[in-house]
Amino acid sequence: MLPNEDTANLLKNSGQFLLRALERNGANNIILSVRWGKNIVNTVISKCANGGYECQGTFFTSVKDIVDLYQVRKRQLNINGVKVTLDMPVRRKRWELRHKMVKLEKELGSGSYGVVYRGTLTFPAKKPFVVAVKELTEMGVEASNALWKEARVMQMYDHPNVVKMYGVANDYMPYYLVMELVLGGSVDDYLAKKGSKVSVKARTQILYEASVGLEYLHSKDCLHRDIACRNLLIDKVVKVTPIVADFGMTRHTTNYKIDPNKPMNLRWLAPEVYESAVVNKSTDVYAFGVYDKVVNNGYRLKPPDLMPRKIGDLMEECIGPEESRPTFTVVAHFTSYS
Repeated sequence: MLPNEDTANLLKNSGQFLLRALERNGANNIILSVRWGKNIVNTVISKCANGGYECQGTFFTSVKDIVDLYQVRKRQLNINGVKVTLDMPVRRKRWELRHKMVKLEKELGSGSYGVVYRGTLTFPAKKPFVVAVKELTEMGVEASNALWKEARVMQMYDHPNVVKMYGVANDYMPYYLVMELVLGGSVDDYLAKKGSKVSVKARTQILYEASVGLEYLHSKDCLHRDIACRNLLIDKVVKVTPIVADFGMTRHTTNYKIDPNKPMNLRWLAPEVYESAVVNKSTDVYAFGVYDKVVNNGYRLKPPDLMPRKIGDLMEECIGPEESRPTFTVVAHFTSYS
């Protein structure tokens, strides 16, 4: 279901309305949301056993009949004592996909909220192309809101070093989050498989390309909040290029108060966050600077012998005191990458 936050953002003018899906007690219903003045009012359109729909105590054969009565014929609608008219519908965005446009093919992995598949996406009058599809298998409100938050953030960005989001299929449950398929796996898997075969030049390129993607996100006031090797994917189509992925914890802001009771990536978390519970661009930079991990006793592993000294110095700056950490603009334009 489209969360209330997104509904409020879409309904800008009085008389605008939209329909959104609602799954409750195993039944699929529809919510009619209307902006009227400064307020948004909602009413449930219930699916009937005989295949029709009930709205405000009246039976309709289809949802289209409901819209025809209250928008086309301008019948006034009383929602919780507020008399409204349906003046203008909010059209589907390009990134609001139909389920029939998405085909699942092969399971690639799974997480707390769902399963990731290789699949195809077909836009009208276009040829199908390969995508990654995150299927939401957890049906609760928290999981649904998390998926919409991730989609809301991802649709704002367009950069070769940031994974591309094509849209959300939300006709019915389970919802699909459809993204660019990155073929090379995560950076940590890539380095683990290749080991010493990965040259210093290739490692430096991986570091540089990731910093460019993160610089772009910070330029858009985006805090990733979960920078780690597992969330940097390798694109091997043209060359070994890391792409920033996994926007489940991302927030579109410059400072964010975290809930210390919720799961956090402790080994990549800047020390000051343990006291302030506030993350910002500097804490993203710290996570980038953690080359491997922070061990349990608090000491950081030393840079490996093959790491160029200047790159090692940059890493130390990134995981140094908050006030002296560089920005991603400085990191991305570091001259010793070349």
